[in-house]
Amino acid sequence: MQRYIYPVDLTEVEKELNLIVEKLKVSKAEAIREAIRYYAEELKGFEVVEVRDIPREQAKKEIVEYIRGKERVWADEIADALRLDLSLVNDILMELWSEGYVEPED
Repeated sequence: MQRYIYPVDLTEVEKELNLIVEKLKVSKAEAIREAIRYYAEELKGFEVVEVRDIPREQAKKEIVEYIRGKERVWADEIADALRLDLSLVNDILMELWSEGYVEPED
């Protein structure tokens, strides 16, 4: 088995690392390995959504098209599907609501 050594400055987190070592009764190396495993597991299935920078009117048209025929849809679903900023989606949904095109969830 090949071993790798990574030079890492832990000065900023030394206090926290020592607390983990004390509470879990493990070595610093094992605490770091466990933290990496934990975050690797947490991040499985995460997807980075790159938000598109498009004109507001284009975003509005895409949102209207996306929600057409759907009985219920959430703002975050729209934002993810269309890769739009959530605050832009919320603003446009409020505009569509004021126009009578959509209704807010009770």
